[in-house]
Amino acid sequence: MLPNIDQVLYAKFKVEGYGLKIYKEDPVTTIPEIVDLGYLDVRRNLHHIDSEQRCSFKQVVVSFIEGLLARPPANQTEFDQSHHECCQQCLVCSSPRGPACIHYGHAQKLLNMSLKYLYNEYAVYKGKHNHFGFPDNNIESFFHLPIDCQTRNRLVRSCYFKDPTRLPWSKWSYEHYISFQHQLRKRISAQYRPLEIDYMVWNTEEPSLENAIAPI
Repeated sequence: MLPNIDQVLYAKFKVEGYGLKIYKEDPVTTIPEIVDLGYLDVRRNLHHIDSEQRCSFKQVVVSFIEGLLARPPANQTEFDQSHHECCQQCLVCSSPRGPACIHYGHAQKLLNMSLKYLYNEYAVYKGKHNHFGFPDNNIESFFHLPIDCQTRNRLVRSCYFKDPTRLPWSKWSYEHYISFQHQLRKRISAQYRPLEIDYMVWNTEEPSLENAIAPI
């Protein structure tokens, strides 16, 4: 479990952060449903996507999560490699397979938010249900920070992160994305994990980012 996030915050995110009303009270029980929730966080930044392209895009992430649960990564390097490969496969779902142009920024957001929802379901029901067989070996510590406008602006303005580009996050390349992740890894306090930062940015109350990210 993420050591700095209170159990109450997982339930709070489920009620306030989930885009589908049915899951605000009931558990999510399938991987496609998890990815559907993640897709709600990226769809407004995907223009002209059609149903076939959308299904292909989501299926790449479904397959990644199924593989992750079947064969959990042994270390950060292994997770990072498979994460990048998944995002690259998402880009293949772009033209000519469909009318929408899928960028790395879109791919990381769908993948990272789907992983957050996956972990959040495990955390909310820990000790009661584990619908996905989420491994109790802290693989969530390998998960990346989802990048969106809110997270980017908060870290740039409040924590003085270097903005890798003026492009909107949805159009980021791998180089933009990984440079931001590397900044976080360099400055995050040893007792914190990247996914915790997302909970802290989303939850404007406690705990404070100042405790988690070292000053320049």
